[in-house]
Amino acid sequence: MPPIIPPIIALADGNNFFVSCERVFQPDLRNKPAVVLSNNDGCVIARSAEAKALGIGMGEPYFKMRENPAWRGVQVRSSNYTLYGDMSARMMDVFAQFTPDIEVYSIDECFLDLSHAAAGDAAAYAQDIRRTVLQWTGLPVSIGMAPTKTLAKIANRLAKKADGVSVLLAPETHTAALAATPVGDVWGIGRRWTRMLQGHGIHSALDLKRADRTWARQCMGVVGQRTVDELNGIPCIALEDCPPDKQTTAVTRSFGKMMTTHEELQEIVKALASRAAEKLRQGGLIAEIVNVFVRGNPFRPDLPQFTGSASIGLTPAGNHTGDIVKAAMKALRQAYRPGIPYKKAGVMMFNLHRVDAAPMTLFDTARPPGADKLMQAFDAINGRFGAGSIGYGQVYRPRHWYMNQNHRSRRYTTRWDELPEVH
Repeated sequence: MPPIIPPIIALADGNNFFVSCERVFQPDLRNKPAVVLSNNDGCVIARSAEAKALGIGMGEPYFKMRENPAWRGVQVRSSNYTLYGDMSARMMDVFAQFTPDIEVYSIDECFLDLSHAAAGDAAAYAQDIRRTVLQWTGLPVSIGMAPTKTLAKIANRLAKKADGVSVLLAPETHTAALAATPVGDVWGIGRRWTRMLQGHGIHSALDLKRADRTWARQCMGVVGQRTVDELNGIPCIALEDCPPDKQTTAVTRSFGKMMTTHEELQEIVKALASRAAEKLRQGGLIAEIVNVFVRGNPFRPDLPQFTGSASIGLTPAGNHTGDIVKAAMKALRQAYRPGIPYKKAGVMMFNLHRVDAAPMTLFDTARPPGADKLMQAFDAINGRFGAGSIGYGQVYRPRHWYMNQNHRSRRYTTRWDELPEVH
């Protein structure tokens, strides 16, 4: 019988990913404190190491930060997801050069099965991956390697504090790493379970590893038992080379200024519903329920506060822009309350199904011939000329409600008119 090759699972993670994407095209940001803000320039969502050293925290409101003299000199950028998404795709393509078995976990994280490729010197192989990604994309990454995905997550945390690579393949290397990891930082352990585990004297990943797996199953279900097994080096969570379909999708926006009238919100929700329908079609999905919510400004306690929400069912389930906009308008009429200065709205789609696997009812009727081709034409026009170039009903321009992006950099890699300039 051939020897069993122990699995080698790597987690590759872009360092301060959004800031690093900015630095690829703006070298003057290197070695300087820099942050990236959320939509509408609301709060900090990414920090350089220099910004962290200044004490700038994740989620810190920007309006407070800019008024603090201690943070003068911090470079600020609005979120530029078009750029980040394209750079992420390039980074994932490099990972795929080293192994075909990858799972894109998020925009800046990827699991890789290196069981065969890195059977020799695993650390050297990981360093080779890091050098290649940096040379081909300009992005620094950290790589943690372990026999399970949960341990690889912990190894990746250690890699960020070391030279970019951490290997936890041998059982004897686990103890110190797990003892230094708070139980709340273990992959899959949320706040509720953290409080419960701490109440039972389990404060570190090592404590959880040594917990009785039967007790873990009784208290935390099968997910908790899997976590204990994974911490003991027993693989329980496989790589997903084909991500599962979404169960929900949402398009939300905070406004550049507050809105009060129903007509203003109609314009916004119509645009959000159109984008939500487009996202469904891109994923080959249809939805059964359209939900609309509107919300006041929680940072302005001097103003009246209200959050309204309403859902409308789609019969049959669909992804046609016209149907979804119509349902969203109906939901908005139910959710809206006059006299409130609104700061945010969103359209969420629930009960999603693949187009060819949707449940049907006795009263479903066939869509008119040409409806799908009409939506294909919509998507092609908006893809070529920009989102919102064509829509249902009256389309207003400019969108004075659209979010603030006062510090957005160029979309260097996806727009001809925003390519980097060489002087």
